[in-house]
Amino acid sequence: MKKRRILLRIHSVTLIMAVCFALNVFAQKASTKTTIINGASFSDTQGNSINAHGGGMLQVGKYYYWIGENRRNDVLVSCYRSSDLINWEFRGDLLTRKSHPELDKANIERPKVIYNAKTKQFVMWMHYEYGKDYSYARAAVAISDNIEKPFKYLKSFRPFNNMSRDCTLYKDDDGTAYFLSSARENYDMMLYRLSDDYLDTKEQIATLWPGGHREAPALFKRGGYYFLMTSGCTGWAPNQGKYAFAKSIRGPWSDLKLIGNSTTFDSQSTFILPIKGSKANSFLYIGDRWDAKDYFNSSYIFLPLKFQNDTTMELNWVDKISPGLKSGIIK
Repeated sequence: MKKRRILLRIHSVTLIMAVCFALNVFAQKASTKTTIINGASFSDTQGNSINAHGGGMLQVGKYYYWIGENRRNDVLVSCYRSSDLINWEFRGDLLTRKSHPELDKANIERPKVIYNAKTKQFVMWMHYEYGKDYSYARAAVAISDNIEKPFKYLKSFRPFNNMSRDCTLYKDDDGTAYFLSSARENYDMMLYRLSDDYLDTKEQIATLWPGGHREAPALFKRGGYYFLMTSGCTGWAPNQGKYAFAKSIRGPWSDLKLIGNSTTFDSQSTFILPIKGSKANSFLYIGDRWDAKDYFNSSYIFLPLKFQNDTTMELNWVDKISPGLKSGIIK
């Protein structure tokens, strides 16, 4: 009898564990999102708010990595990954105030990461300011051999002695990398070619739309044309986005053209993600929705870019999207 009771208890415990496991799996499946809902809050797979503001994305293997600003608890830059662009898993903090003495009181904005196949390093460029002083206006660089692990902070500086604020990185098809940033109190947009190791500016290529007062650059290539989307400088308030195009990244660039509505759907450009599928190649606009009163209430929108022809680009509002990574068709 005693042996039978022990066996019954074992079977009961096993049954309870099996039921709990099944319920947990069901709960996980039930919580898995199937679309990106614009205007809603963005949370990771643990239910925590995604802090990747002013960020960029990079595909590595089967994952897309979303890397951006995170100002909680002395964190500066955080990393998330997803295989569908919908469900994001927090992977860790890449830079904190403890990463380097120069970061102790730093403000880091708009971090972007690209991969250097020659050096086998992930290279991050960002906008660096010190404390509440916004006059430093520097670019900063960090590296890592693993995109999910903490980066090694290298330096901050002014490229060719120019101020450097809102910025982005772009790696061309031939592996040449470029850095763009707002200069001269944001009145000029500067375009630089990077050194072969991506750790420094090698050449100052152009001053785009001098006096144009542009920021929030997002650069990509479609077919035989480069496109650059930017916003005006209105502080935390959203404004009308504009874009330009060129056959060569060195220019000449077209005049700026309006895109979206008068507030770019209450957002500011941060990154344009190419989606290459079996049926189509699409481009996804990623914008920050800043909350001036509560930074941590700031969110994001993901909208498909449409093209009427080689050089005419449109951005329209949709409540939700399905990225369609396999087909390349955004629905």
